Amino acid sequence: MLIPTQIKSFRQNFSPCLGGILGGISVASHFWPIFMPISLFILWKGSERKIANFCWGFFFILISHSWLYDLHPLTWLGFSWLVSLIITISILLFCAFWGGLLVCLWGLLVEILLWKEDFFKMKILPLSVKVVFLSLTWGIGELILSQTPFFWIGLGESLIPGDIYLAGLGRWIGATGLCTLQILIGFWIFFSHGRWRRKIQFKKTLIYGLLIIVFLHLLGGLTTPLKRNYEYPVAIWQTNLPTREKLKKDDEFIKEKLLIAQKYALANKVKFLVAPEGTLSNNFYLSEGLKVNTLAGGFRNSKNELRSSLLGFQIGDKSFTSFIDKSRLVPLGEKIPRFLDSFSRGLSAVGGIQSGSDSRYYDPKFAPPLAVAICYEISDGSKIRKAVNSGAKLIITAANLDPYPAKLYNQFLSLARLRSIENKKNNLLVSNTGPSGLVQEDGKIIQLLDLNVEQNEIVFPHFSSEKTFYAKFGDKPILLLFLFFMGLNFFWKIN
Repeated sequence: MLIPTQIKSFRQNFSPCLGGILGGISVASHFWPIFMPISLFILWKGSERKIANFCWGFFFILISHSWLYDLHPLTWLGFSWLVSLIITISILLFCAFWGGLLVCLWGLLVEILLWKEDFFKMKILPLSVKVVFLSLTWGIGELILSQTPFFWIGLGESLIPGDIYLAGLGRWIGATGLCTLQILIGFWIFFSHGRWRRKIQFKKTLIYGLLIIVFLHLLGGLTTPLKRNYEYPVAIWQTNLPTREKLKKDDEFIKEKLLIAQKYALANKVKFLVAPEGTLSNNFYLSEGLKVNTLAGGFRNSKNELRSSLLGFQIGDKSFTSFIDKSRLVPLGEKIPRFLDSFSRGLSAVGGIQSGSDSRYYDPKFAPPLAVAICYEISDGSKIRKAVNSGAKLIITAANLDPYPAKLYNQFLSLARLRSIENKKNNLLVSNTGPSGLVQEDGKIIQLLDLNVEQNEIVFPHFSSEKTFYAKFGDKPILLLFLFFMGLNFFWKIN
């Protein structure tokens, strides 16, 4: 039988685990409006305890990134079933542990700034300075992580599709600002609840907070839609070639499929055709030139190094004449540390790929300038923004998400939609097994193909030169705010 102290300890440890689980479920799902506020309330409530912070972060990543388990089985790469299971579970647990550690570090800062005194009785101005600084710290942390390969999706991108109107603020403050805003909302719920329990005046806190949230939703939903242009048809080819099966297909098979896609494109008088990441093999060559301008994901050699690229073919070309290489590579999947070279070529069929230029700006000549994200690169909004700021008028996202489940597809779509919102640009998606289609500049889906079927479709992207506040200034305003509030915290500390 549990004694009261054991019951209290169980509740204290169970609560942050539940909070992380709810947060993980809400990432890129319709559950966000309910689960994420509860999750962030629990995060703040337990933020004074290291174990609570760790548990929240651990389970948040464990659930939100559970699709990593679907790497198993890796028997097709030469691993035994048991070794494959150990590898996939180890990767997932490592990511979850790393997430827990990062949240724990953030919690230490919360403990230093907030929990040293009864902040429920603090004056609103110094309290606001501390809380805004702590929230900005989390947001800047996600920004820093997004510049590395060790980041997929965080709080900033988790809003879509759960709260598309709040996500609309991304055109002003980007993913970093959206992340900061969510942490602040979590604190508002926690603070209102704490004041209510202590019978301190909480109605003003609750009402003012609700009014601000309503205003932010109205501001996020205010958009001026671009006029659709139906005079620029583009063909997308969702190849639906599972990676495990693709290894058995030769170039002749791909050429036959490409010929069918070309015929469909020609029949619809398209401007160009787009095929997903990894469609064409290295040294792919056509004996007869292409009949349609084409952008196709494939591989190429550069200085004895293999690159994953989006390859450009103009009408009449037998091999590519332009390209943009993939810059961000999947850790272990496409690029592994040198000390592991002898152990494995990577947890994919094409290990040993090298990175290309960081720039995502691409001008194929037969289409207006593009901002290109190849699969995993969609998680780095900063590079897409720079390409748009350089003159890109459309985002193209080419990917291969096989063999992952629908959860990853939804997260990928959420990332793609936020990139559209941030830059007020259409985002043309073409993936091996999906999602493929077209996202509007306000993040709404215009067209989406069925998953896991081969399909050719025509979309009508809009090319725009308009730039949002975020596209022009990026995360500089957020960074300046961070430094400003850091200075204010230092000022209050010495006075």
